[in-house]
Amino acid sequence: LTLVLGNESGDLDSMASAIGLAFVLTSATRAAIPVINIARADLALRPDCELLLRTALAGLGASTADLTFADDVDWARLGERGAAVWLADHNAPAARQSALEPLVRGIVDHHADEARCSRADPRQIDAVGSCATLVAERVRAAGAAHPALAVLLLAPILVDTANLDPAAGRATDRDRAQARWLEPQVAWAESGPDAPTGSETDAVTDSGTDALSDEPSLRVHSPAQLYRTLDRLKGQVAHLPPRDLLRKDYKQWAVGARAVGISSVSWRLRKWLKRDSRAQVEAAAQRWAAEQRLDVLLVMTHGKVREHKGADKTYGRDLAVAFAPH
Repeated sequence: LTLVLGNESGDLDSMASAIGLAFVLTSATRAAIPVINIARADLALRPDCELLLRTALAGLGASTADLTFADDVDWARLGERGAAVWLADHNAPAARQSALEPLVRGIVDHHADEARCSRADPRQIDAVGSCATLVAERVRAAGAAHPALAVLLLAPILVDTANLDPAAGRATDRDRAQARWLEPQVAWAESGPDAPTGSETDAVTDSGTDALSDEPSLRVHSPAQLYRTLDRLKGQVAHLPPRDLLRKDYKQWAVGARAVGISSVSWRLRKWLKRDSRAQVEAAAQRWAAEQRLDVLLVMTHGKVREHKGADKTYGRDLAVAFAPH
């Protein structure tokens, strides 16, 4: 049994990388199972991920119901079953999954090296914009990509690098190379004067929304439209209650004897405080810290805001620190 485990934040890059790496590792005699490292119910908190997975899997005659999520796995029995674990988009098991460390056989990641899992082979930790780039390189070495796999890997490369924008400073030459390789293998919706008329492709708007149903659609015409559609969905969090904002993109570490959690919220703190009072936000953070048995919770918010009337929106970050009551 080989499991390919994405990181616990469960973002687009983590999910796509786990699925793509499992595809590469699967052979005629041994299947690798990608594990989406969040609870199945929590996929609903990630509309960008749900749309991409639903679209890509439909191209394979499958659905998200066919995926394995963290709460589907009996983690305690993996060792006795002789399971091997590969890590995608992280290079050390999360604090709550630290018992998996002896089972880790391979790593493909682009984050800072935590200097653990030294026996993993390969132990690939390369500084690129997206882990999906590293997975795409492995898919490319094995041959062509199925259109479903191509869009699954291209999407996080674009999202993580702001559509390969040089001004963002995230994309590397390797990201750009794999994006160029994947792009012609995606089954893009037809557009332009030579596109057939009267077809469902005519119902796709520039924002990637199905004009007939107002439902988000990935029947898009280009990488730029794919990026805009998913980036817009990723930022739609204003409807979430405080607890869901804190748990949507959450990671946890053991720092010495201290338990430290980080909640990344794609909504600027000033906007959050306009909707919920400071007391409500502080109370929610303290409750989440207590629920996760943390000593410290870091809440990092990010996004675009207009600094003053008439100004363009600019990207920025905020940091709030909460301590669990003891």
